Amino acid sequence: MPSTMEHAAHLSAIIGPRGSTTDREREAAEYAVQTFRALGLEPRVEPFVSATSAWRPFAIATGGMLLMIPVFFLGGRWIAALGLFLLILCVAMELAFAPNPLRWFVPKGRSQNVYAVLPPAGPVRQRVILCGHLDTHRTPWAFSSLRALAIYRALVTLGLPGAVGMGGLFLIGAATGNPNWGLPALLPGLLLAAVFGMAIQADLTPYTHGANDNATGAGMVLALAERLRREPLQHTEVWALCTGCEEVGAYGAAAFIRRHRDLGRPIFIVLDTLGGPGSGPCYLAQETMLLPLRSDPELLTLADRIARERPDLGAYRWPNFRGAYTDGAPAARAGWRVLTFVNLRPDGVLPHWHQPSDVYENVDPEVVARTEAFVWELLQAIDDMAERA
Repeated sequence: MPSTMEHAAHLSAIIGPRGSTTDREREAAEYAVQTFRALGLEPRVEPFVSATSAWRPFAIATGGMLLMIPVFFLGGRWIAALGLFLLILCVAMELAFAPNPLRWFVPKGRSQNVYAVLPPAGPVRQRVILCGHLDTHRTPWAFSSLRALAIYRALVTLGLPGAVGMGGLFLIGAATGNPNWGLPALLPGLLLAAVFGMAIQADLTPYTHGANDNATGAGMVLALAERLRREPLQHTEVWALCTGCEEVGAYGAAAFIRRHRDLGRPIFIVLDTLGGPGSGPCYLAQETMLLPLRSDPELLTLADRIARERPDLGAYRWPNFRGAYTDGAPAARAGWRVLTFVNLRPDGVLPHWHQPSDVYENVDPEVVARTEAFVWELLQAIDDMAERA
């Protein structure tokens, strides 16, 4: 059966860019189906509806906020103030992966999750879900270099409090009837205009080939499924899950979690962007888009122990993955036990992230191999924990 690198080559080089809800994302899902069938497993395909863009909600929100400026000066001061705060609330909800009115106006498409269940050799005492997403992101200017990414993050960091300040000025202007209170709001308006321009530009760019992000993660899910077929765990049932539409707001993981609430609190291991040169294995203690979402403490303890016992693998814990998200976000919000692997370099850089250079030739097979060995050790440790329970 193909290795992780061979799966990654097929997904990124043969299928190529796999934008969320596109035909090529569906082709990648069919590849996962055929791989599971070749292993003698019963693949299950679960369709869902997703947004087609991660950027469109923020383009709509910042565009609406900018529209409130002329509304304020044309006399609709209360409308401008209340409208601005409503849009701020919607942005906060979007950043927290919560349903909100912005999603009513975002174009939708159909996608799918694919999974197969690998039973243990003995009685089932716990369940682990190995998750890797199939889709790829666009290649926006905001991710074109470290400097561009720093500018983008600074604008986003300042933009939300700037919008709150603008709303406060509008409220004072509405309460006093003095339109001059709207003049200082023009400064945060410039920040919002910059964010609006970046959001529009992003959706005009092509999709990346997504070799590192995330053919490596999805490929590792498929390769580990083959190994678990040959070497089943003793008491841990493993679900090998390939999700769609992670790149537009983790819609696939959220759909899977909604559909499988009956699983209780399974262990959810996310494999995402695992082959950047000079990186990993790296596991996250926390990820923060708006609110901090913490990894499971017991899983972190297991991972820390393996990192100490296997220094040859070069694994390390990352304290907080800021300003980004993974499929682990909706799982953590649902109360599932999450541990996420995202192979940041020790300096915090994610190589080739959302860039045209994210091609198969820039994936480091040695990093992928060490990460796969670490995840396999983790699965054994989790299974030992189940056996002792």
